[in-house]
Amino acid sequence: MTDNPEATDEVDNAPPERLSKKEFAKKMRREAYLRAKEYRKTDLRQIAMMEKLKQQRRDAYQKSKERWKIVKAERKNEADGKVAEDRVAKQKNLMAKLVPASSIKTPANKRTP
Repeated sequence: MTDNPEATDEVDNAPPERLSKKEFAKKMRREAYLRAKEYRKTDLRQIAMMEKLKQQRRDAYQKSKERWKIVKAERKNEADGKVAEDRVAKQKNLMAKLVPASSIKTPANKRTP
């Protein structure tokens, strides 16, 4: 071991190892991908297109939300109407089973004063 700091710099400054064709191609593809990504990030047309798409998605979501509100309200109204009809039918059925008090005949010997 040497106390000379320049000895370690020589190792660090050594030329990089040669890459195999496969590794070199992979590195080039990655660099091309990163350049394209950076270009898309700063390209005004690309930014405008992405904003337009975002707005279209938001509008479609709002329209869908409104449609579901309407459908939900219609279903609720139908259900409320059905419940009311069922209640009226039950009351009519009950009234048909009950005998009105005026039609009940009291025995002759047990008249109330």
